[in-house]
Amino acid sequence: MINVSYFLFKIKTFLMKNIILAIFAFISVSAYAQKDTAGLKIPISNGSEVYEHVFETPGKTKAQLYNDAQQWFITRYKNFRDIEVVDSANDRVIGKGKEIVPFFGPFKTSIPFQSRMSIQIDCKDGKFRSRISAITLSPRDTGTAMNFTTSPEELLSDLTGNRRTSGLTKAQMRQLLQNLNTAIDITMASLNKALMARDDF
Repeated sequence: MINVSYFLFKIKTFLMKNIILAIFAFISVSAYAQKDTAGLKIPISNGSEVYEHVFETPGKTKAQLYNDAQQWFITRYKNFRDIEVVDSANDRVIGKGKEIVPFFGPFKTSIPFQSRMSIQIDCKDGKFRSRISAITLSPRDTGTAMNFTTSPEELLSDLTGNRRTSGLTKAQMRQLLQNLNTAIDITMASLNKALMARDDF
């Protein structure tokens, strides 16, 4: 005669073990995705990629930094129209930037991408904060087989999931995001150098 209680106990034990294994597998996959994201050093804030850094500028007033920030936009991007907001009350400058991001496609073919972004500079006595956000990426030469516009958020979503919205392989997505990080670092360094410079002769 079958012991019903024992049989039900074995079924319950079997189900619990499999549920625990499923939960552990889910946590492992999630941890890997987070590790992969962190490994790329992608700064995500509220679901959007935002590069933010505060630079110390000893001896520089907020008025000097405010003026230097405007000059930096004009010098780097060759067009004063790229400056969208000049807020003297808050010593804030916001403008559009364009940077080239190196990329190598199939057979190591060089296909540079153009990155468009919003750059915000907030100035205070002795320091300033730069924020780079609203980034888009597209091949600079639209005559190539690659002709699309994407964003770091979209690439990151594709990289940690199973989609291929842009048509790039995961290795190519990783390459493009890493090179974007480098391009942003260069932009930040250029800004810091310009605003750190002394105004006197």
